Amino acid sequence: MIHVINKYNQHLYGGILEDMFRLRHKVFVEGRGWHRLAKEDGLERDEFDNDDTTYFLKLSPDFRILGGMRMYPTSVPTQLNTIFKDTCTLAAPPCAQDHYEWSRYFIVEPEYRSATGKPVHYELYTGILEYAVATGIESLSGFIETATFVRSGRMPWDMRQLGIPYEYGGSHGEPTGYGLPIQLDVNRTMLRKTKLAWRMVKPVLSLSLGEHSPYREVGFKPEVVLQMADFIKQHAEYVGIVAAFAEMLHDVDPDRRDATKDIIAGMEAKKAPPRPVPAMLGQRETAVPSPTIQ
Repeated sequence: MIHVINKYNQHLYGGILEDMFRLRHKVFVEGRGWHRLAKEDGLERDEFDNDDTTYFLKLSPDFRILGGMRMYPTSVPTQLNTIFKDTCTLAAPPCAQDHYEWSRYFIVEPEYRSATGKPVHYELYTGILEYAVATGIESLSGFIETATFVRSGRMPWDMRQLGIPYEYGGSHGEPTGYGLPIQLDVNRTMLRKTKLAWRMVKPVLSLSLGEHSPYREVGFKPEVVLQMADFIKQHAEYVGIVAAFAEMLHDVDPDRRDATKDIIAGMEAKKAPPRPVPAMLGQRETAVPSPTIQ
């Protein structure tokens, strides 16, 4: 599943983000030769890794990082309007609340396949698109490899060039390559067509509660994921209780899980005094009626 990690829930993931920065160093610096990104501590991160960043990580059931990507708001300085601003010769990069930039796409185990036989990049792209549509993001922009732009022509995507192919690298012993700035329109139709093209029916987003995430091979509807994220954002003091309850639901047998849901439903029926945690658990009771993919 794809885990959505931000400043509100990253503490639930222990050292996962540090592992991600270390893997990025191996992929981009040691693997691709981008020496200007090298760090003495072996962690590749830049000015766009901050509290505004949302990370999308494909994690295995035992929490190994298999791939990742990040998303960044364009209402603040981004790669396209700073580092790559001279490449946007056909159109200015977007700058608005409902437009985001994506970058640092990487795959650690390209041979990995999910339980349904899908490669990592299928789930990564689908996850970020599910999240974008559910949160009202209208487009994603970024600087991508020219070869990636060509391959995207096979997809049902409206991807526009913001500039012509640009040669990068060549200094500090770095290899040269060609890339270009793009903007991808995001909407429910393109998400549906993308999933049809890849024969993906069910959602791929995790509830993103770190190691407490229930049903680690189960994707949840984006709306459910966002409800959980909003609750954590507004009630950070209760996140440990929510995570513990989610883990309990994951570990107990089906009969006990159903009994727990009945108790919560009974509490709601009696109109118990509103409390943040029972309210959230009531939402999960509706969203997760059984240990099957929604």
